[in-house]
Amino acid sequence: MNLPGPDQGKRKQATLIALVGAAFLIGAVDASFGLPSAQDGLRLAITVFGNIVVLLIGFNWLRLDARELVIRRPLWLDICIVLFAAIFVPYYLYKTRPQPRRLPAIAAFFALVIACMLATALGAALTLQMTGTAVKP
Repeated sequence: MNLPGPDQGKRKQATLIALVGAAFLIGAVDASFGLPSAQDGLRLAITVFGNIVVLLIGFNWLRLDARELVIRRPLWLDICIVLFAAIFVPYYLYKTRPQPRRLPAIAAFFALVIACMLATALGAALTLQMTGTAVKP
């Protein structure tokens, strides 16, 4: 017997929660290492890895959204989203939403970006607070 899976809306919401959670963990991991500037290479590697994880989670949301809307994103758009997400995710949302839903969808994207930035800062701040480590310039 095949039971129906969760609807796309719930899966998309769970993906957004995972995205903010990943941003929180990026901040916490970065702060927990407390790497001095002499080890910027390792800090850069951690940051790049974290950004790849966030990008993969974001693409999962895009996959779910495209499935829900029954559309196919062209390869050029995926490449542009990787390179310039702040421009091409709003473009994708503009092209795939009807007129009354375009601006709210784009505003929600930028709110998500701000939420991820705050989650990263909160993760770092809580880690530093719990470890009693001072912020290093």
